[in-house]
Amino acid sequence: MAREFFDRQKEHWAYVRRRDLANEGLVIFVHGFRGSYLSTWGELANYLTEHADSDLNLAKWDYLFVGYETYSIGTFMAIAQIIASQWEKAAKQDPPFERNAYKDLAIFAHSLGTLGVRQLLCAISLQPQGMADALRKAVLFGSPLNGSHLAGLGGLGRFVDFAKGKPASLMPGSFRILDALKPENPELEMLHVWSKTIRTHGKGKFGPTRIILGADDHVVGRSTMVSWEDNSECTTSMDHRAMVKVANAGANTQGAVIDELRALR
Repeated sequence: MAREFFDRQKEHWAYVRRRDLANEGLVIFVHGFRGSYLSTWGELANYLTEHADSDLNLAKWDYLFVGYETYSIGTFMAIAQIIASQWEKAAKQDPPFERNAYKDLAIFAHSLGTLGVRQLLCAISLQPQGMADALRKAVLFGSPLNGSHLAGLGGLGRFVDFAKGKPASLMPGSFRILDALKPENPELEMLHVWSKTIRTHGKGKFGPTRIILGADDHVVGRSTMVSWEDNSECTTSMDHRAMVKVANAGANTQGAVIDELRALR
């Protein structure tokens, strides 16, 4: 049975939910620099719509793809706020989540989006009530926690399009987020400290954080990630973008993202 699929392009989100019953678990997907809420993940949303209910592990979850316009983002906190607001609506059963009383949360993020997730985990005051207890796992693909040398060299500018008649690189938000992605910039340094502090002294608890590294990732490289006591790492042979792209070849489709979804408990 195919699931219900809601696509709200103007609001930058898409939602895949079961038709026959109300799930208690929600996976939120967050894209990276100049990605989009659906295209970043390839055919994943279509695959889940058609095939999730035939897989015992995938069937237990509903799926929300959220996005943002990169040129409007100035800090990692802005992405964290988007994630927090969506989970708050889901937990309160506000539209479009009125059918479900979600109790379990997993977050999958790519590239820049992973820094928004890390920021959210550190910013306790930003988290909706009960989020820490609900979070089962955060899976982070190609996380530039140590920045990207392409940001410092201007290489990321090749991925910046024209938006609203101006180069996005000339817009205040995009300029700021490029600065925030440069290695050893103050915002990344603060995130390192926040991460260590929350793991050592912070209140609340979080599910395990899983880091997916790309052996051929030339955007973030293979520099050492921050040491969170409960994280785990694995390496895929794919590059920065390909590691999250799902090609829908039918019910037996495989991919790093689908493998991680099947491993959720």
